[in-house]
Amino acid sequence: MNKKTKNLKGFTLVELLAVIVVLAIVMLIAVNAVLPQMERARRSSFAIEANGAIDAANAYFMNSSLTTGNTGFPTAPGGSACVTIDTLRTGGYSDLSSEYTGSVKVTKSTDPNSNLYFFEVWIKKGDSMMIIDKGANSGMTENVAVEEGDVEGYDATKWSSSNPTTCGVAGSGGTGG
Repeated sequence: MNKKTKNLKGFTLVELLAVIVVLAIVMLIAVNAVLPQMERARRSSFAIEANGAIDAANAYFMNSSLTTGNTGFPTAPGGSACVTIDTLRTGGYSDLSSEYTGSVKVTKSTDPNSNLYFFEVWIKKGDSMMIIDKGANSGMTENVAVEEGDVEGYDATKWSSSNPTTCGVAGSGGTGG
């Protein structure tokens, strides 16, 4: 019996602890490398959703212009119209889930000879991320895709002061509620 126990080989407690410490360090390095990429992917996905909301608003205003003739795209130079994300969702123009709220504004070019329209979006997802007034460049000369860098962490005060359901205009009613 004694001979058999002497020949048994195994790891000591110190060796096992050393392996556990090395594995923990490798896990920490891996987690720190992956987590920022996951956040970046979430922001990028949210920006894509915002661009989808702009496309949905374009379809909404196009359809409204064709079917009713008097609502839809603004006709006066510099004129604007607003549609809420909820209206786009319930009208079948967007498949965004109900955790998304906000609005999309379309503005007609100030050039009376132009039929260019510029889109801006106010959108948030729950209480995690938001985009405020992005889509057209500051000079309203071209539409610009919403990008990952336009996504901000949700700030309730900043969100409510931006008047998201009325496309940034305090006290204004949006198209479709």
